Amino acid sequence: MAAALCFAVQGAGALFADGGEEILVPHPMPVYPGSVQVDEKNHLNRLTKDELAAVRKFFEANLKPGDSIKTFTEEDEAGFNVMYTKKVGSRNLTVLEVRVAARTGQRPPHQAFGELNVQVSSGRHKESEFQALAKEYGAIDSAYFRRGAPGGRGDEGAQLLAAAHKQAHPDEAKLKAAGKKNKVSADDKAEARELKKKMKELKAQGDFAGMMALAQDSKKFQAPPAGQMEAARLAAEDRNRDTWDIWVKCLKDTAAAAYRTRLEYSSDALKN
Repeated sequence: MAAALCFAVQGAGALFADGGEEILVPHPMPVYPGSVQVDEKNHLNRLTKDELAAVRKFFEANLKPGDSIKTFTEEDEAGFNVMYTKKVGSRNLTVLEVRVAARTGQRPPHQAFGELNVQVSSGRHKESEFQALAKEYGAIDSAYFRRGAPGGRGDEGAQLLAAAHKQAHPDEAKLKAAGKKNKVSADDKAEARELKKKMKELKAQGDFAGMMALAQDSKKFQAPPAGQMEAARLAAEDRNRDTWDIWVKCLKDTAAAAYRTRLEYSSDALKN
């Protein structure tokens, strides 16, 4: 965290490191206009819908003596740090004031695109419709989101996705339950082994009439496991459901909740 890099300058209420050496504190930095807190508890971590270049111009216009901007590139982010440097004796002391980043790495496509592609593959919608949505909303794959509501899982983007998934696949819980019923019990497995053993004995004896009679008495082993037909019915309904509008709405809502750039202020650079 940026706050971990904060130090104090000499002056009223100044702090000193061991040995009496001066340690540095950044001067106050402005809150980026229109930015929001990532969550209600932490005012230092903020998000904005503006692109990285616009945020950089803002800080360049608000630099004070000793400030400088240093760019950085990491595995999946790029951005810049606003640094404050002061000469103390023979040394230049530097402290981070604010770190600004945007995502640049390749990220997995949003689930909505996979679901919409299934609708195209099924022939219910056109490829041109899908491509138009991918062009309009593809940027959400690299967006930031505020933390979700208390009690919910993940950030706001994840919560919107979960709500859409539940609406598009309303029978998912029933399908899983039906699938569990497909499991053969230990008693059924034992009975099946016994049946197989008896069949082998009758075959060895040449008693084909006995084999047919035994098979007729044990038809439950020839039928699908319990719940399999119900699971197949639910799976077919799920495949045949047109969920296009649900996933288009998910993309729109997610784009509305998305932010392009993340800011992390030093605790001493951004006071309440």
